[in-house]
Order: sequence, then structure tokens, then C-alpha cells
Amino acid sequence: MGEGPANALERCLQRIDAAMEALDDFGDAEAGTVARELVDAVLDLHGLALAKAIVIIQDGADGDALAARLAGDDYVAAALLLHGLHPEEPETRLRRKIAAMRPHWGVRGFRVEFVAVDGSIATARILWSDETLDRRAALREVERALTDSAPDLDEIRLEEVHRGTSDHSMATALQT
Repeated sequence: MGEGPANALERCLQRIDAAMEALDDFGDAEAGTVARELVDAVLDLHGLALAKAIVIIQDGADGDALAARLAGDDYVAAALLLHGLHPEEPETRLRRKIAAMRPHWGVRGFRVEFVAVDGSIATARILWSDETLDRRAALREVERALTDSAPDLDEIRLEEVHRGTSDHSMATALQT
């Protein structure tokens, strides 16, 4: 049985990170510098080509709809984010993820609300309703979902609120 698209994408991104880190471990500093320059040049070329492709797509019939469909694909979105070209703002992506996950999270005993994006920091609020819920696992799940939706942000903050109280506590600040 083959791996799913999300796993393949995650593995590819991990390979890129590992290879870039390995460049720092080269015994030959000059070779490492040349390799890093080559990677940067190839990424620049891909970024320029993607930017041009997005402009061409948007200029065509139903271009905005097609660009949105492309940006909705995990593989394409990862490449667009890598080059700072994703057509949707982080707030839009976060709101969409929260709305999509609302039924799943609701049956698990909590609700997530979008609060704000301020610069490179997003804040969401978790409203707990079930005292027996494994909150630590739920926090990790929410962090992962929101980080995957907006990896271009530097930090995702989660505030915890226990329903029936007005007590807000900062649960976590996740560096992305």
C-alpha cells in the first residue's frame, strides 16, 4: 500500500530540511558554500517561474478560481509558501482550517475560535467543555492543524477558556 499524499509531502519537506542542515556539516566549507548557492539559485528560478505562472493563470478565463484551486492543493501550497507566493493570507487559511475541523473537535469536547493575526503571530482560543478530555493531546492536534495551515507565521498562540468562566489563560505559544 503506497503512502498518502500528505505523508509524501511531509517526507519531501523533511528531506529538504535534512539536506540543507547537512550542508553545514560539510568538511569543505567552500563546497558547502557552492552547494548552498546552487540550491538558492534553483529556488530563485522556481520562485520566479511560479510567480509568472500565477500571473498567467490569473489573467486567463476563471483565472482566480483556478489559482485558488491550485493554492488549495497541499503540494502546490507548500511550493507557493516556500516562495512567499501563496495567494491567501494566513488568516483566511486559519479560518478555513478551524471551520473544517469544527465538527471533529466538537465531538471531542472543545471548540476553537480564530482570534487574530498580528504581524507574524496568530492567536486562537480553545473553549473546553469536557473535563475528562485529554487536553494535552487536543492542544497538540490544534497546534499541528493550525501550523500546517499557516507555516509562514512565526508563532501560533492558543488561549484556553473553560466554558462557564471568563478566565483566559495562555496555553502555549508555538514557534513555527
